[in-house]
Order: sequence, then C-alpha cells, then structure tokens
Amino acid sequence: MTWLKIRAACSAASVRIATLACAAAFTLTAGAPALAAGGRAGALSIGIENVNDSPLKAANYRTLLRFVPRSTMDVDRVYFGFKLRGANCWDAGNAEYGAGDGGLMLVRLVRIDKATGLPAETIASETVNGCTRHNQAKAEVDNQIPVLVWASLRATLKAGHMYGLVVSNAHTDPAHNFFSFNAPIGDAALAGPHGRNELSRYAKGALMSLDPREHVAWSEDNGNSWRYGKANGQYLSYINDHDTNHPAIRFPQYGFRLTNGSTVPGQPYYAYSVDCVGCTVAYANAKVDRDLTEAGGYTAGESGIGTLTLKNLSTGQQASCTPSQGYGFRKCSLSPSVHVAPGQSYSIRATGSVELMKMDYSQRLLFPQVGTGSGDFTAYQPSPAPGTNKQDVPNLWAGPLSPHVPN
Repeated sequence: MTWLKIRAACSAASVRIATLACAAAFTLTAGAPALAAGGRAGALSIGIENVNDSPLKAANYRTLLRFVPRSTMDVDRVYFGFKLRGANCWDAGNAEYGAGDGGLMLVRLVRIDKATGLPAETIASETVNGCTRHNQAKAEVDNQIPVLVWASLRATLKAGHMYGLVVSNAHTDPAHNFFSFNAPIGDAALAGPHGRNELSRYAKGALMSLDPREHVAWSEDNGNSWRYGKANGQYLSYINDHDTNHPAIRFPQYGFRLTNGSTVPGQPYYAYSVDCVGCTVAYANAKVDRDLTEAGGYTAGESGIGTLTLKNLSTGQQASCTPSQGYGFRKCSLSPSVHVAPGQSYSIRATGSVELMKMDYSQRLLFPQVGTGSGDFTAYQPSPAPGTNKQDVPNLWAGPLSPHVPN
C-alpha cells in the first residue's frame, strides 16, 4: 500500500482500532520522517543544519518563540538566541546583526490561547538595553561571546502548557539601534508541525525532541498576524546558505533558570553547517523500554550517510543497515531489532557524512548537564570528531519511538 493510500484509508477510518492501525502504517516518503506515534515520544532528536538571525530593526517587527515545558517549574529567567554584532558593544559597524546601542529589548512572556495558538495575556515582561544584556551575558560565560541571552521573567510554568516569548525592539530609533533574534534552522520541507500553527500535542513529524506545538513565528504588523514556515524570520533562509531548492525555517532554541539558581535546557543546540564524517553518537541512560527497529541520519549534502550501526552499549547487542543515499532524512530497518531497557545506553555510528549539532563553550557553561547522561539531553560523542566537542551531536537517531520520552 502506498503512503497516499494509507493516508486516505486513515482519513476514512471511523473506529479507534482502524485509526491506531493506520497511525502505525506511515512510512518514510520523499525524505519525511516516518513516525509510529506522534508527540514528543515520536519526535526525532535531530534536524538542524545552520543558524540564522532576524534583525529587529523596525518598531512593528515581532518574533514569537512558542514553547512547551517538559515539567512544571518556577523560573526567573528564560533564555533565547541573540546576536548584535555590529552594535557599539561588539565589532561596531562591521556586521549587520546589530547597530548603535543595541536597541531596547522588550520581551514578554505570554500564555498561548490553546484554541487559536496565538499570544494571549502577558505573564511577565522585561525591557533592557541590548548591549547591556549582551555584556551581562558575556560576563557570565567567562567573557566569551554568548549564543543565548536571557529575559528576567519570574513565573510558574506548567508542564505541557503552551507559552510564548514575544520579542521586539522598543527603541525610539530601531533602524539605527537594534539586535537580532537568533535561531537554528532546518529544511522547511522536513519541519513537519514546526512549520505551522500546530495545536495538537499528538501531531506526527516533530524534530529536535520538541513538542509538535513548538515553533518560531514572525510578525511585521505588531503581532496582529504571524508568519510560519519558511517565512518565520526577517528574511528567507536556505540550507547550505544559498540552496534555493531547500528553503529553511527557524527552530526554537531556549532554556530556563529556576528560582533556585539552576538552569534547565529546553532546546539547547544550534548548528553551523558542519559535517561530521564517520562519527558516532551515544544516547545514555534510557528512560523507557524500547525495541529499536530503525536507524537514520540527516545530511544536507549528496555524498550519503553510509552504513549505520546501532549498538546497545550495556548488552553489546548490535545491528547494521544501509539506507538509500542522498539529501535529507535517510533511514533503514534494523534486523534484528535492538532492545534498550531503562538505564541502558546505546550508540549509532555512520560511515558517511551527517550534519552536526553544536554546543559551543558558552552553551556548555550555561547548560552543563547536556551530554552528561542526566536530564533530557543525554547525547554525546564517545570519541569526538576532530574540531568538535563531546557535547556536539551528530544528526543520528534510532526509533521509531524515543527511549528517552514516555509515550
């Protein structure tokens, strides 16, 4: 049965048993990820290729970062991607990410209307000069250039609820005094629910271990309307910088500081068009019992990801397969499947080339638990590729369901 026939059959299904059977029948078609279930449990853990900015140099510009906390928490900071190179405080006049005094950063933490997916009432807000916040963030990461900055926003965030950060520039002369909202990018055709105003937590096709409802949106009319998908930034972005056959969208990158002073990553990774050849990623300390029947990788090139080998590092069981080669998400079926139990770790190795997700020095200082085997982001390189860090993650996954997220 073809994918289109399966989809038609699923649309026509009227009973619960038929619907469940159809949900399990979707297969990888035209580069899109096949997911046996939706939601965060069915999300691939990878999917970004580069990072791009959205300069906030007009009073009517707004960017919306919509996020869904994994757990209920009391926070006093929310972190997001930020860059103002070219402003007076960083390489003045030599770049276009910022200008003048860095603008006046206005960040509102809002509730999201679950019926419309749009920003509702404001929970907390902060207004601060862009260069002031840049310098404060720089001081907290050993005087290195920060990838993320924060807005001081005190709130109780509830697990599974949608929230948003609405970021704007409140400067009286934003054209000459501005900063940029920064975000990792991935292929718009492969972004699934993150490229639209998705309202179902059970939607299929999520990436980056995100809830399907999480996304970045852009407005040029003071937030009266929002743009999604490839239009979700101040300018159009493309994979490999200029590949117009592959428009890109901006993905959420964010985190929190709790009121007790500890930090919690929401989605900590970004990327910088770096390929990883012959690389291995390990996923430590599984939380859920899974039979892994497939392995896959993501490449923005045409050279191919090669052969994939999945190994349970606790039991030694392993299996290999070779997907069809080419651009995009490539996966293959493992025979036999590899079983992973709670507490066990597994690795995936590709003989070819895949994209690399980055955790630079400032990110590692901010979220030191990433890549350590604890928390929600346990992936690491057992033997880091030349020029990379242990916490930099090759775009490799195993599934169809994540051993790190309950159904």
